[in-house]
Amino acid sequence: MSRAYRIRISESLRRHVKVDDGIQSKLEILDILSPDQTAALLERELKAAGFEPRDDGQWVRVDDQGVEVRVDPKQSTVTVSASADRELELHREKVVSAVAENDATTRERGRQALETELEAEAAERQKDLQAEVTAKLEGKLGDLRRELDQISNRVTAEALKQKAASMGEVQEISEDPDTGSLTIRIKL
Repeated sequence: MSRAYRIRISESLRRHVKVDDGIQSKLEILDILSPDQTAALLERELKAAGFEPRDDGQWVRVDDQGVEVRVDPKQSTVTVSASADRELELHREKVVSAVAENDATTRERGRQALETELEAEAAERQKDLQAEVTAKLEGKLGDLRRELDQISNRVTAEALKQKAASMGEVQEISEDPDTGSLTIRIKL
């Protein structure tokens, strides 16, 4: 009569996981002035909003949750991105039955099954981390959209004022902050 042996198998998986998510859009700024003049107005507003210039001409702000907002004043594009990384250290043990004490085939099959389980768990944890980053990004987009719309409106209003001044003598400027309307009377 043969005797069944129990073989204990353990596997570990160590992995560094990095995920990111982002979105890019264009600021809605009317072409009233030259692109360089409009970019200068936008840069002034970005500086007032806490953005910092980079060597590549873009303006960047990173909030306390790690969401990065990058604005290219010349192209009027906005890129919002978030990322996260995590060290995964997973461990599994399994006991398998074998007909021989040193059954290498059974041991290898058990080891492969453990590796598959660990890879699946690592993929699931990476997917969860991706969902966290996406949720963080989506949570910031609403407030950011309002802020960038206000910046665009201020840039457009200033561009209109400068254009009106170049066309003639400005006699009256009236702004309604509630409706966002701007009326400029000029004498040609």
